[in-house]
Amino acid sequence: MRRKKGVVLLTAVGLIMMLSLLILKSVDISQKYFDRANEKSLFIQLNKSFLDVLAILQKSSQEIKDAQTLSVIIGLPIVLGTDNGDINVMLDISSAGGVINVNNLILNNNGTNEPLYNLLQTLLYEYEVANSNFFLSVLLDAIDTDKEERTYASEAALKGYRFSDGGINSKESFDYLLDYFTINGGDAKIYDIPWEEIIGFVGKDVDFNYIKEPLFALIKKEYNLYSLQKDGIISSYDELYISSSDKEKLKALNIGFFSPRIFCNMNFFYMKQAKSFNFLYDMESKRVGYIETVF
Repeated sequence: MRRKKGVVLLTAVGLIMMLSLLILKSVDISQKYFDRANEKSLFIQLNKSFLDVLAILQKSSQEIKDAQTLSVIIGLPIVLGTDNGDINVMLDISSAGGVINVNNLILNNNGTNEPLYNLLQTLLYEYEVANSNFFLSVLLDAIDTDKEERTYASEAALKGYRFSDGGINSKESFDYLLDYFTINGGDAKIYDIPWEEIIGFVGKDVDFNYIKEPLFALIKKEYNLYSLQKDGIISSYDELYISSSDKEKLKALNIGFFSPRIFCNMNFFYMKQAKSFNFLYDMESKRVGYIETVF
């Protein structure tokens, strides 16, 4: 066991060192740019650093295959800068497996994922959202690929050009469905729900170790698992002191103990300027889920 932990630590530290050296090189390049500084240079360098970091992740992240290694990567944010303090760069990595993919409401056989459907229904009841069945129909019709309405007006793709069904792939698309629901007779209480702490739009699994607190509380309420706690890094169901039947309930929601999805936040600070790249990265498929630039 001690040897295994040593290998985990070396793997994680090796990746961090490569990322640190890469960013340090980028910072040095940035200093040369900003000696002739303008805002365009800042954006160019941020974009270059993003591509460099992505290349390192694509090459090395396959070594991160378990909860222990991921915990080291997440626990050690990278902060670097120039000697004179003009430029600072920070890379922070966190798990993106702490929410449930809302697209999993539709199974591969086009059936409804009943455990997830019931969980979301419980959430809507908890926030006293009227017409909750209509909202769930809107979600299901947004995820499936046909144009048949489950209930009247539940197919948002038929009502406007701004949305095409076949899956919900971004927060913007989901927000559109929230607006669509309220405009078509839904309850504005739908906006009170902390959706970003409950659902996401990619992946099959949920990482128990990094599950968001509102989602964790919802699951405990749904399955009457009030004694369930997150204590340290858990690697398997054998480490959870719950019954076999309760474990099956969690498995039905695809809750596991390692998710290959990570969220990377890269921040550049120069004088009074600040720019960020936020991106989702799947270590298994080696793909970027989305990119957000913040000015």
